[in-house]
Amino acid sequence: MTTKIPVELSSTPSIVDNGDATAITIDSNEVVSISNSITFTPNTFTFANNKIGTYSNNFMYMYGGSAGLIMGDNSAGSNRLVIRDSNTMEFETNGSERMRIDSAGNVMVGTTNVNVATQNSDLGIVLSPNGRIFATGNGHTDLNITSDGEIIRFRSAASQEGSITISGSSVSYNGFSGTHESSGIASNTAIGTVCSTIDELDTYVSGTKEGQTRANHAKIKVSDTERDSRVYGVLSSYSEEDNKPIVASVGIGSVLVTGACAGGDLLESNGDGTAKVQDDDIIRSKTIGKVTIGNSDTNVKLVSCVLYCG
Repeated sequence: MTTKIPVELSSTPSIVDNGDATAITIDSNEVVSISNSITFTPNTFTFANNKIGTYSNNFMYMYGGSAGLIMGDNSAGSNRLVIRDSNTMEFETNGSERMRIDSAGNVMVGTTNVNVATQNSDLGIVLSPNGRIFATGNGHTDLNITSDGEIIRFRSAASQEGSITISGSSVSYNGFSGTHESSGIASNTAIGTVCSTIDELDTYVSGTKEGQTRANHAKIKVSDTERDSRVYGVLSSYSEEDNKPIVASVGIGSVLVTGACAGGDLLESNGDGTAKVQDDDIIRSKTIGKVTIGNSDTNVKLVSCVLYCG
């Protein structure tokens, strides 16, 4: 059986179906309209209500509404991709958002809230385009790495500076230096200066705990007592976020030493922010550490040591 489709000739040609309803029209601007639902114009096409797909067949559904663009099953508890006109891309499964890419390029899994400046987020994982990773948990393991051998490598200026390795039941922190963030000394204090604790607690300088004391974090001063038994360590750096002093207490480090020293010498406070060779080889409460590379210079200089005072 052959069905004839009548064509009406006018300034806007159209094709009608057997029920005399207009099925296809072509206007003078070469715009083709099918049942007033799908429109083809030169170089583009438009669907009625900006939709592709139907509610009765939700295997593939695209909708350009106030959200921007939705692709996927639009039924309740659906799996879909949402591209919003706020420049975010959201991935949903079982009717709940699981991952989001925001307008700044942050990739968020399990969370929709992140503040890169304060390094805070709700429970979840955040990958920031500036190279930061945030993992926020709640009473459980945030990061689980299962391997044997080298599991993390630390690099700076294209050179490896350290690593974390696993061998059987042993975990090794290679190039290890145990440090403490503190406060109480001038911001221009020289690296390698010997520091001692005082009877005050350090305080938070940013975030939701700003101004509150930090339990177990003692404030420091430049060691001003010869053979000081309250020696805490040596100044190793200042924090990038708030310029707070970082004191190295165990592991490898560099100490400002007055006088010549030899590898294996123990060091103690000289009472002026520098160290000097201890007069015996017994590790005591005043011992800062042991010289690893000797230096015959009798002036003040930085000396490589392994620290014992933390």
